[in-house]
Amino acid sequence: MFKNRSLLVLILLALTLLASACNRSTQPPASETTPQTGVVEMPTDAVPTELPTATPILILDAELLLWAPESADRALADQTESTLRAYADANGRSFTKTTSLSAAQLSPNVRVVVSLASQEEIESLAAVLPQVQFLALNAPNLTPTGNLNVVISSESSRDQLSFLAGYVLALGVPDFRVGVLSLSSTPEGQTTRDAFVTGARFYCGLCNARFAPVEYYPFTAEVSDPGNPADWQAAADALLAKSVTGIFVQPELSSPELIAYLNSKNITLIGIEGQPNIESAQRLMGLLSSGMDIEPILGRLLQGESVGMVRAGINLNQVNRELLSEGRLILFERIKQDLLDGYIKTLP
Repeated sequence: MFKNRSLLVLILLALTLLASACNRSTQPPASETTPQTGVVEMPTDAVPTELPTATPILILDAELLLWAPESADRALADQTESTLRAYADANGRSFTKTTSLSAAQLSPNVRVVVSLASQEEIESLAAVLPQVQFLALNAPNLTPTGNLNVVISSESSRDQLSFLAGYVLALGVPDFRVGVLSLSSTPEGQTTRDAFVTGARFYCGLCNARFAPVEYYPFTAEVSDPGNPADWQAAADALLAKSVTGIFVQPELSSPELIAYLNSKNITLIGIEGQPNIESAQRLMGLLSSGMDIEPILGRLLQGESVGMVRAGINLNQVNRELLSEGRLILFERIKQDLLDGYIKTLP
């Protein structure tokens, strides 16, 4: 029995030594290391790399926006900015300008974008922003769409300005008592006279006064020698004798003495921007000028209304609101647009 126990001890000891030897054979050499699962070892001298950050998008939130790239006409851009700022201030609208524009920059508050950008840029942006009205300036090759509008400026002519002078004067003077002083025996004088008469009659037809003295207006008077006071005064008196209270003076006749004489008779005048001495008129209804004026259509665009293609070339500035009401000005703008679009003939 003792022998059996000794043999059992020896067998267990042999098994223990054999298991220990097997464990040592499966372990890696001391020089090799096994990394821990999920742990990445970095060199101690490595510098962490910062991830690039996206450039923030500038969101434009104004109702009225001017898009004028750096390559745009500077004079037109400055003039347009001045007009838009004045309009926004006067009508309680917000305004801003930008040199570049993308669809992602426009907030839902943007209503109108006035643009001097290229045709391709305007068309592509208008196509993806149907809720915004775009107004392209001097882009005659653009085709208007529901939200893409075009304004084209054109030079105004003497007959157009004279026609509108007659129209505006008859529009604002009671009983249509209007007349024109023109230079005789010259093409300019004849054009001024005929276009003025056509414009006045376009508004009032027969232009017969309702109260005495009952006359059919307008009346015309011609000056042969502008340097002769007796000549121009005789022409002015001929109009005054017909109870004329509103006169258009051909710019070539607009001397300080003549304007002063008409002031002394309390005459209402309509003039053309740049006309000599017209600023000294005491009863000036307004000044007609050439150029691009987008202000009259901004209100329609802000309401979401499309205006299509508009031809601009004549403005009425320094308006005397005591003589021309808001309704009369709206009527003037419509007739002016029809004239510029070629629907109205300025001469008989």
